[in-house]
Amino acid sequence: MQPYDPWREIADDPTVQVVTRHALAAGLDGALVGRRIWLHRGLGQAGRRATLAHELVHLERGRPVGDARGRRREERVVEQIAARRLVSLDALVDAVRWCGTESLAELAEHLWVDVTAVRARLTALTELERRVVEAAIEANAENESDAP
Repeated sequence: MQPYDPWREIADDPTVQVVTRHALAAGLDGALVGRRIWLHRGLGQAGRRATLAHELVHLERGRPVGDARGRRREERVVEQIAARRLVSLDALVDAVRWCGTESLAELAEHLWVDVTAVRARLTALTELERRVVEAAIEANAENESDAP
């Protein structure tokens, strides 16, 4: 199975436009206005990939309605959906085996996403996924203790 590629998704949909040449407001990596996705020009490749996936989920789900609390909840759901698309369980387990779990930044670099996506993926693990990741962590610890 091919890893999820948000750039491929927009290439297949000519109605979506992505703009990457502008600086966005402080703290804003991306924004969705109509069918136009704005990505902050200062983002690196992994940040653009993660933010584009996030904004595409917003596009699919539509504008959240309701109060600020409901919008925050929707933002968490969108983060988790985007993170799940970007980081398969196999990729996460591989990253944990190589990088351990001490540094979310190192995991993000290995997975080619931003730290927000890694945090969202780890937070939203199912119980079965959590057990698989924990087994990888334990195997890592055993291998490290066997080192000369």
